[in-house]
Amino acid sequence: MPSLLILSNKLFQADFRKYLMRAAECAGARAMHIQFWEQVVISREAGEHSVLPNDVDGHTVLRAVRDILGNGPMIVLTGLGCYEHPVATILQRLLEGAVFAYDVFDDLMFNAGGFERIDRMLQDAIWRCRCEHVIVLDASLRNRYPRAYHLDNASHLRPIASVAEADPHRMVYIGSIDVRTDFAWLDVLAAHGGRTAIYGRFQGDAPEERRELEGLMSRRGNVTFHGDYDNDDLSSILSQFRIGLLPYRVDHPMTRRVNPDKLYHYLNAGLEVLAAPIPQAQRLSRYLHLVTTSGPWSDVLAEVSAAPRRGDWPVEKYTWEQRWSELVQAVGC
Repeated sequence: MPSLLILSNKLFQADFRKYLMRAAECAGARAMHIQFWEQVVISREAGEHSVLPNDVDGHTVLRAVRDILGNGPMIVLTGLGCYEHPVATILQRLLEGAVFAYDVFDDLMFNAGGFERIDRMLQDAIWRCRCEHVIVLDASLRNRYPRAYHLDNASHLRPIASVAEADPHRMVYIGSIDVRTDFAWLDVLAAHGGRTAIYGRFQGDAPEERRELEGLMSRRGNVTFHGDYDNDDLSSILSQFRIGLLPYRVDHPMTRRVNPDKLYHYLNAGLEVLAAPIPQAQRLSRYLHLVTTSGPWSDVLAEVSAAPRRGDWPVEKYTWEQRWSELVQAVGC
């Protein structure tokens, strides 16, 4: 069984790949996470970690990797969100025998234009050359990475019994609050009644999104904001609700390639899902209730109760244990 090393620009607690690490460890593998950003942060699921300076010697990091993961077969997911870090580059050269997969978990061009896009395309090309494999989270990205393996999203959640008994008028949105969030969609939903709870984090200062959310809550007393959350707390959060929301702007470039983990959390937990028809929602439309900002809201909201969609969702196909097995097979370890 190979070990798993994740080289990331995200902190361990905020990285959705931590659940792939947990699945690997449950299968008997060793797993480790290293964040390369303002510092080099080494983490394990058991809580052991160390924080090293940003200019730490690559051999020091290599020793930490070998101490934890040993010298056996190793899968390394890397790419750092298409950023560069000199220590990560050195570590990759030093890790002889490891199998490297460029982890494309989003559209890494991030809607950039001009010279910024050229720079990102160059960095993307460099990461492709460094890695034997490419894995993509969204299936449509194979148009850009034609030899990539599609490792679909998943959830650590399993069906929550209380969801089926939850008030059908209680709805929840979990996730980032940023330029992709469709506040007009949320506003029309709130105008039709029910109670919407929002759990999320703003991306950066996000002054416009903060104004949008404040305006929404001032107009609609049935919308509440509950702040940031940890994915490890989702079971207790989602257990209070019957409907999960996916209010993405369908006209925004950053929603064309998104494969949001909240969609899988909702479905695995047993919630009905009310979603804007972004491409990934359309691909899973048999399990969802799709509606645009212009409607038809009354019909769709009536359908949520009268014709539930989530009932035949194949939970076991969307677990991180399944993804770990698929990853090992895909890279040939």
